[in-house]
Amino acid sequence: MEDLKGKTALITGASTGIGAAVAIAFAARGMRVAVHYNSSADAANQVVATIRAAGGDAFALQADVRNTQAIRAAVASAAAQLGHIDVLVNNAGSLVKRAPIAEFDDALFDEVMHINARSVLAFCREVVPLMRTHGQGGSIINVSSVAARNGGGPGAYLYAGAKGFVSTATHGLAKELAPDNIRVNAVSPGVIQTPFQ
Repeated sequence: MEDLKGKTALITGASTGIGAAVAIAFAARGMRVAVHYNSSADAANQVVATIRAAGGDAFALQADVRNTQAIRAAVASAAAQLGHIDVLVNNAGSLVKRAPIAEFDDALFDEVMHINARSVLAFCREVVPLMRTHGQGGSIINVSSVAARNGGGPGAYLYAGAKGFVSTATHGLAKELAPDNIRVNAVSPGVIQTPFQ
């Protein structure tokens, strides 16, 4: 993948699991990466250390994806350090907790939707103008889930619904941003052995 050399990426939820693996793989192919995390600073710094030890270029940045201002600041910081953002990977997500339908409340709904759905659009809203200004197009990769298609496990319908939103919104964003040469795709992993699981 020689075409990735010199490109830049912001990967959300990159301190562990899929996000960490993506960050390390991108860096191994010559990309400069921003490793986003919320509360796992030590893990994020370890990902950065792993990348740097292999000769790559990476740095960590913190933001609570439930906070729009924090997202805006994180994207601005990533853009300032990277120069521009070629690739955005919206990987941050959380089941939060399982809840039978008779037990879920508004606060749980809001948290699950903010983390898994609203944050995706919020990061896109901040990154897309930067990609347009840079004039070289870009790529947005939204991490959905197989749960978006099968409803998830017991008590996980909120998470599944949020990921269903991501999958559907990705189609709309792809159509909107195609004229700007910005590709928008979603991937839907199944069960993978990560700290999330």
